[in-house]
Amino acid sequence: MKNRHLSPLQPIITIAQITAQEGIKTKLIPLVVVILLFGVMLASFAGTLSVVEADAIKSAVIGSYLRIAGVLIICLFVLNAQVRELNDKGLDLVLALPIPRSSYFFGKLAGFASIAFFITVLFCLVLLFYASPQQVALWGISLFFELLIVTTLSLLCLFTFNQLPAAFTAVFVVYLLSRVLTSLILVGHGPIMPKYVIVNELMNMVMAGLAFVLPALDRFTNSEWLVYSTGTTADLNFVVGQGVIYVTLLSAAALLDFYRKNL
Repeated sequence: MKNRHLSPLQPIITIAQITAQEGIKTKLIPLVVVILLFGVMLASFAGTLSVVEADAIKSAVIGSYLRIAGVLIICLFVLNAQVRELNDKGLDLVLALPIPRSSYFFGKLAGFASIAFFITVLFCLVLLFYASPQQVALWGISLFFELLIVTTLSLLCLFTFNQLPAAFTAVFVVYLLSRVLTSLILVGHGPIMPKYVIVNELMNMVMAGLAFVLPALDRFTNSEWLVYSTGTTADLNFVVGQGVIYVTLLSAAALLDFYRKNL
């Protein structure tokens, strides 16, 4: 007699496949292609405006553009897909099945991660025309982990707020702070700032606390790697380490919030 018990990974794999297929049904691929074509045209236009170092400017422009585009695409896709599932009561149907909520969460995360990987690969194929393969590979690995952090953060914010505007705002604020916090800290300790002023000292303490909690996304996916080939193994280790740590922490927080909800 055959064993009818499913593998614990089977629900995760099935949910991940359905999530990945949703990207095809929502015409995500044509959108990414259009964004890529626009990025190439934007880089070419920026290169024609420059008098010197046209190739460097093209690499910088398209690298920065694709990073922002990738973050926006994956964030909006994750939030829109989850909101639609909540509105269609699809989540209620899935959770009515005899599977743990953790299987649903990790299945969704794996499906969204596969979409992030697909976006990263397409972006890197285009960047091969602008930078060396080694630097493009480093940039691509960094972008994938950055998109993975944004994906997990989007799931956490949506489980917390249950509304697209509030969740997107929260993701945007956290991402923006993670990108500019180092610069704000440098400004706060700069020579032009007044010393021993209570407000200034409090702001420095708050920013230091945020820097301890938030990922250092300003060190992720740097366009400088593409322009000057400055990316090193140390950058790769930092990106992978921070990516694994923050995806794990955000996943734990999302699961904690997910399990306490009565859906």
